[in-house]
Amino acid sequence: MSKRRLKSGRSREKWTDVLPKYLTHISHMQPVLKETRRIIIELDPVVFLEPELEILDQKRQEEEKRGTRTVRASSEFSAMYRSNIYEIIINFITNFRGKIRPIDLKDYIIDHLYEAIKALDTLQKITNPDERDLDKTYLYLLVKFIEEIIFPKGRNIENIYNKLLSNAKDFYECQRHLLQTHTFYREKLKNPEYFTIPGISPKVYQIINTITSLFNLEPNYGEFPERSNYEIPMLLKNDVFEPYIESTANAEEEAIENIAERIGLRVLDDIFLAPQAEFVEILLKHNFLIEVAQEDGKIRYVPQFSNETLVLYYSALASLRRGFLSKELVNWIAMNFALVMYMGILKWKLSDDNIFYGIFKDLQTSEKILPYLMKLSSFPNYLGMEKMKIRDSVQYRKEIFNFIGSQIDNLKELIDEVSKYCDKI
Repeated sequence: MSKRRLKSGRSREKWTDVLPKYLTHISHMQPVLKETRRIIIELDPVVFLEPELEILDQKRQEEEKRGTRTVRASSEFSAMYRSNIYEIIINFITNFRGKIRPIDLKDYIIDHLYEAIKALDTLQKITNPDERDLDKTYLYLLVKFIEEIIFPKGRNIENIYNKLLSNAKDFYECQRHLLQTHTFYREKLKNPEYFTIPGISPKVYQIINTITSLFNLEPNYGEFPERSNYEIPMLLKNDVFEPYIESTANAEEEAIENIAERIGLRVLDDIFLAPQAEFVEILLKHNFLIEVAQEDGKIRYVPQFSNETLVLYYSALASLRRGFLSKELVNWIAMNFALVMYMGILKWKLSDDNIFYGIFKDLQTSEKILPYLMKLSSFPNYLGMEKMKIRDSVQYRKEIFNFIGSQIDNLKELIDEVSKYCDKI
């Protein structure tokens, strides 16, 4: 009798598995900052006038010797972190000691270290280990605040669309950015799971742009199947998709229908693209469709679309079906939420000229914190996404970290709002 072989795989991580990993490097960073601040407080500012500032390097080496008993990986991180801090302090003193009095230099360094410590305190206390009173924690409040603006939950697609539209004037770029995954090239054209929703690739965004232009410039009109005596705008399917597909094989045909559904459209008679009945109601309420009476007595719905009109529907659908998001989209959304929370807390706690800001933004630091913040924010009480889809690959994380860093302007206004919100709560 043969034994059945079980397929190995990652076990489902619990809250109590993820939180300690998130806290690990924060717990190593805090003592380094506190000890450095104590050392600077005790120093006579006159030593800042020494050409080589040897006393600071001596202090750093002494502190590193104290940490030799810690776990090797943690010790290496602490040593790297400590070296970066002392390098920043030395550069700051070297650059400004001819312009600022030594006592003032000392005060600047002490104040900036204090701000950095407070930022870490907030990151450490972002949630409760046992999730009690979670609705009072920074993690819960910040996830819900950001979520309501760029990826809201709601009872139906119209409710979610309305929420998105109400914030689109100030945050549309953030809302769109949340759907445009950097790793779109990993998505399959024909997903084996029909309901899976991928991100918006550059090609799909081009298709949305084409659809918007054709609807506004030269649509056809046909009978509204759900309402007699009314006409809705229609496009020839081939006019939209032929430039983007290499053949009319089944995979491409199915992809066309999936793309159409995700932006509120449907294929009629296998020829036309037209708004779904549910989307027509939403469009009418926001004047994206205008009623125009025809000579034959019929009422024609004339479109006034923008790319935003269709992108927000895609976002509303993705939010409503967030349990069916592709692996790439889950990683992208979770990373953006984690980054906005992280940067919002830093902006709240650190002054704009804080000399240690760069350490927090550095990939060596953020990659130790953000991956676990991604997972924490994906649990059911928060974003409610499938956290098992979040990749643990270091190389993968670096790729999306670096790309988001280059796209940070898309999130700047939202980060500012999160910072202000932190101040309120």
